[in-house]
Amino acid sequence: MFFFSGYACYSQIKITLPVSRSVFQRDKQNNADIYVSGSFEGVLEKVEARLIPIKAGQGTLTDWITISVKPDGGHFMGSLKGKAGWYSLEVRGWNNGVITSQISRDRVGIGEVFVIAGQSNAEGVLDYGAKSSVDDRVNCFNYRVEENLWDYPYFSSFSHIESNTMVGPKGKGPWCWGELGDYLAQRLNMPILFLNASYGGSSIENWYNSSLGIPTKNAFQIPYIGNAPYSSLRISLQFYASLLGVRAVLWEQGEDDSQTSEDTYYNYLKKVIERSRSDSDKKLSWVIARTSLNDFAAIHVNPAIIKAQNRLINNSDYIFEGPYTDSIQIPRAEGVHFKNLGFGNEGISDLAKAWDKKLNTNFFNQSVPFLSSAPISIKANCDLSDKVTLSLPVTYESQRWSNNSTSSSISSQSGSYSVITRDKIGNYFFSNTIEVKNLYPITVPFAFAKTSSNFCEGTSTELLTNNANYSQFRWNTGETTKQITVKNSGVYTVRGINSLGCLSPSSNEVISRVIPLPPKPNIFLSSPATLCEGSSITLFASGFGKSFWNTNDSTGSIVLSKVGDYNISVKVRDEVGCISPSSDITKISIKPRPEEPKITQIGAFSLQAEQINNTADAYEWKKDDAFLTTKSSLVKSVKPGFFTVSAIKNYSLGNTQVVACRSNLSKAFSFIPDTEIKNLIIYPNPSPNGIVNIESKEDLSDLSLNVYTINGKYIYSTSIPPLTERRLIDLSFLEEGKYIVRLQNNTFTESKQIWIEK
Repeated sequence: MFFFSGYACYSQIKITLPVSRSVFQRDKQNNADIYVSGSFEGVLEKVEARLIPIKAGQGTLTDWITISVKPDGGHFMGSLKGKAGWYSLEVRGWNNGVITSQISRDRVGIGEVFVIAGQSNAEGVLDYGAKSSVDDRVNCFNYRVEENLWDYPYFSSFSHIESNTMVGPKGKGPWCWGELGDYLAQRLNMPILFLNASYGGSSIENWYNSSLGIPTKNAFQIPYIGNAPYSSLRISLQFYASLLGVRAVLWEQGEDDSQTSEDTYYNYLKKVIERSRSDSDKKLSWVIARTSLNDFAAIHVNPAIIKAQNRLINNSDYIFEGPYTDSIQIPRAEGVHFKNLGFGNEGISDLAKAWDKKLNTNFFNQSVPFLSSAPISIKANCDLSDKVTLSLPVTYESQRWSNNSTSSSISSQSGSYSVITRDKIGNYFFSNTIEVKNLYPITVPFAFAKTSSNFCEGTSTELLTNNANYSQFRWNTGETTKQITVKNSGVYTVRGINSLGCLSPSSNEVISRVIPLPPKPNIFLSSPATLCEGSSITLFASGFGKSFWNTNDSTGSIVLSKVGDYNISVKVRDEVGCISPSSDITKISIKPRPEEPKITQIGAFSLQAEQINNTADAYEWKKDDAFLTTKSSLVKSVKPGFFTVSAIKNYSLGNTQVVACRSNLSKAFSFIPDTEIKNLIIYPNPSPNGIVNIESKEDLSDLSLNVYTINGKYIYSTSIPPLTERRLIDLSFLEEGKYIVRLQNNTFTESKQIWIEK
């Protein structure tokens, strides 16, 4: 594909459009859009372009213009407007605020484009002294097809018009067009480009019939093929001029129409003009040379042809007057063709001057130029199999890809592709060139673990990529988020996805490993699990690593000392951070000790351990640091001494075992017995309610108690427990008054008078 063939440069950017010596038709305001496309490797945030005149005065310098923002897929396309001139096109790429690459394309022009049509004096004759163009700004398509120009013609590059240059697609040598180009380039101060679609020996009938698709033969009775000669003009207009734009068709023909009538010529050429406009969908300007001279014909000059040509000229219909050539170089070397013979006889050069006079200011002011068509931007999309689908942005009548496929889309995994399309009229449109390999982004994402790629059994880790070049990602797990959660051991990679759906190379490998958890620890105790307040218990965790208790402690052991019931468990974290399952629950109970008792003397020989909240099950007495056998809250003493007592609370463990918790030791009580009491005492006396206490110095037993009136009458008798401690006797049933109480056993008898007051 001629227009999009690129070349390498020192940087990562390649320019594929425009090629060197492209000339784009200017508009009436002396401007044209130059379409720029290219490819690049890596990442660009924007692409800029500008035009620099090759020589001072041969154009207008432009500022840097942004032609593409954040191009993706390794290609860019845009345009910049310039004034008529001969330029070096500079393109540069930016990334992260820095120019990363810059390239230039020399000899890009905005100026005038002409399509030549007619017969041999338009086509040219080789070795007739045609001169090279002197001005560097005069250009052509240097290629010639001998017989017929087929649809989708070859087109490689542009060239300066030299003595051996073919002004393609049909021209032979520079002819007069190289010199005419010099005149126009100098006078207009802009580049010129010619396309030659002429056929030597062609008559107006040949052009007319072929424009209608009717087979025809040239003057030598050789059949034209492919609807030539008109097809050459049609294809040049639809193909080349659609690409570059066009000012006018330069028509020079009539030498082979010595027998043609005025009306026939007029009607035939009028039809050819109309057909060219219809086929190009443009109100094309035509410039008609008045020519008929043919010394080999019966009539050397045919005034009817000149009249027909003059009749067609109508500036309002954009058909302009070309040069009158029958008077140029008479006689001619071989009767028809111009030739530069030297010594002032320069027929070809004179023809160039004649054309220059007619392509004057009036012509350029009144003719309507047609500008180049914007190139097609191929749509590219990738699928998950790394195959690229290239398609057209809109529907066209037909298309042909550079691999000769005519389908609306193609798929490939490699290669370079462009496409030429045709609309319903037949005009061609050209695309940028897509390098499939450049569609795939080359920036390799970086994958990493948010914390660690190794993680403990039963947990997970987060893998992510922070590459800013991509907004979409695909992991080898199939996930498409920027961050994924990994729960299994494995090797993980990620690829970036650009806006075309194309995948970048795979990232670095992140190897994740599930680490087994430490075994469930056991808890060891320093003492039984149930203990009393005031004691402590130490719990130890088995296993290596740091312990974490459900008490929020994180030491290897914990100590419990406060009253309460505890359900204790522990986990162990190993050196890589994995935490074991919780241990079995260990139940710990620290029981409250009873309230510290207070010793109170409640009788002559009786001391009592008293508590505000009496929760004790037993008491432990000491006299002068010797333990007593009694467990009662009461203790009897007939001798002086220092007494202390502890309250005891028994807690059942549910397995016949009991934990006895002791209170703090009471304050010492100094007991001094009443020496006036000989043996037995009953109190209170008098008794306000008939209830009395009995104490004795001796531990009397087997006692009976008899009650008599003061007159000795027997009233009541009962047995009483041994007087090892104070005994309470209920005589509340007696009437108020004085009574005699007698206590006796086999060896002891003593009576006391009591008084009951109610």
